[in-house]
Amino acid sequence: MDDERICPPAVRGQVALFPAPYRLLEHHALAIRSRYQDDLIRLKPLLGQVQAEHCLGHHWRVNAMNMLALALAARDAAGQDLVDAAILDALPHRPIGVTRALNKAGLLASDSDREVVLLPHAQRPRPQPQPRSCDHCLSWGRNQICDACRHWRRVYADQRGCCGRCGAGPLPLRNGRCRDCTRQRLRLDPDTDASTWRQLRFAGPTLTNGNATRRELLADRPELSPPAVLKGQATIFEVERDWRPLAGALLPTPLPSVRALLADFTRYTTEHRWNRKVHEPSARVLRVAATWLGADTVFREDEIRVLHRVCGGKGRIHGLVAFLDQREQLVRSAPRSNRHEAFVQRTITAFPPRISDELGTWVRVLRGTSRSHHRETDYATLRRYLVYLATPLADWSTRYTTLRQVTEADVKATVTAVKGPRAHERAVAIRSLFRALKHTKLVFVDPSRGLRITRQELLPTTLPPGRLAGLLEASSNPATRLVLALVALHATSGTDLRNLALSDVLLARRQLMIRRPHGRHVVHLDDTTAALLDAWLRYRHRRWPRTVNSYLLITQQTANATDPVSSDYVYRRFDPAGLTLRAVRADRILDEARETEDPVHLVRVFGISITTAMKYIHTAHPHRGGPIPP
Repeated sequence: MDDERICPPAVRGQVALFPAPYRLLEHHALAIRSRYQDDLIRLKPLLGQVQAEHCLGHHWRVNAMNMLALALAARDAAGQDLVDAAILDALPHRPIGVTRALNKAGLLASDSDREVVLLPHAQRPRPQPQPRSCDHCLSWGRNQICDACRHWRRVYADQRGCCGRCGAGPLPLRNGRCRDCTRQRLRLDPDTDASTWRQLRFAGPTLTNGNATRRELLADRPELSPPAVLKGQATIFEVERDWRPLAGALLPTPLPSVRALLADFTRYTTEHRWNRKVHEPSARVLRVAATWLGADTVFREDEIRVLHRVCGGKGRIHGLVAFLDQREQLVRSAPRSNRHEAFVQRTITAFPPRISDELGTWVRVLRGTSRSHHRETDYATLRRYLVYLATPLADWSTRYTTLRQVTEADVKATVTAVKGPRAHERAVAIRSLFRALKHTKLVFVDPSRGLRITRQELLPTTLPPGRLAGLLEASSNPATRLVLALVALHATSGTDLRNLALSDVLLARRQLMIRRPHGRHVVHLDDTTAALLDAWLRYRHRRWPRTVNSYLLITQQTANATDPVSSDYVYRRFDPAGLTLRAVRADRILDEARETEDPVHLVRVFGISITTAMKYIHTAHPHRGGPIPP
């Protein structure tokens, strides 16, 4: 490949009237290497000698060949027979030995015969940009797209098409017009929409300053307008609104009632110390909803969430929902199914009809909707059961049309196909499934009856000495230090930490009340934990003085809502120390078990069950012997 535009050869011996400087770059050498293939082959042995004398590598050889090609091209462009020494000063790189190779080949001219003018690489002038018109507004300037059109493209990047007035496009549009037509409508008159001509002009700072850009953005801004839904208007039936046309539209000037609502929301976010990136997306959603529906209306939560997604979905919407709920201007939507419930329903539906119906009956029985079953199993447990049953159900659904056809041999084969804890998990899930179907008389015989799988009980383990040293000094965050103290000193579980409420803190008695489904447990605080709890309560009140969240532990996100913190938030408090919450909690209970052989003492101190207490007692005192109760 040879690019003829680079250093075109001139007539030999022709003297230039005005020698022009050459600007040689590295990528030029790659474009003209094939032009001097024969000359470079003759110079290769000479380069090999220089390379051997100076012990140079392959990278030097490649650079030297490229520079030799550029030097030969500049020689031919000047119409000379020899390479002028000034050419070597203009090369992008001048590897050692190039001058010597040219001199050995007899291709280097003397310094007194210079006729070619080449500037050193550092002093070469850059070509000046040529005037041209903007591709969008046709204004005459130096850039392909002027600054004003570049800003316009960023703002309206998602609204591209052909202009409804001049027909140019595809271009970024607002209200169906490009920036040039919008600007022309502002400067002249709206009556110009009937024409298609465009005004040519120069692009300069006077046309792209902040004031002109602001006027252009407000060119089509409507005046004050009442909301589309009038106050007191009755609703015949609910219709899902399409908010997409208002996502990037320029809203009218807000009414006084809308301005007052936005001012209240600004005060609310300021009191809760929201930053600008969190406040602005929520304020945009509130302004769109209030402008369209009215500032005094009662908003639906599902509509606010849909509008939030349409407007970009930036930030969190919990704070805006809490603000409207506090003003009694919100209708809460129906509780949404959690991800575990959605997984269970999706998995059951994928099976054949009869098997799917039987699995649905099993789910209803375990959820407590059946009269014959009084306990309620959460969807997280049902999801684990379905994961354990995935392989057996996939096998049975290919051979049978109903679970009535499953035999004891099938159950035994699928359980013994795996080993260890997986066999026990599969056996538990199969027993749960067929016991529920037998209870509802959907199967005549329970094929899992008599199924027994022994499980290796994992005993609690202690942490190595010194791992807990300096645990509280690992963080300066008050919430993190409180969580570390409650787990390391009082063996509080992650679920208990998330569910702790402000009303459970008894400062006068220095106690914490932990509420559990099967009862209550009182934690008596020591001096360290009491001081950390006091520091967190002070920080919580100073950081979020007007929060409506009643839980003890809150974050920037939950401070604007009424939800507890996530489980990940609690467990991640131990990541900087390289520990886990379960390991620290087990170490604390095991340490207490070494001091006593009474399981009742562990039950009273930590609020654990008697079965769990016996496991820790047997681990700390193996000489007591005896089987661990199941």
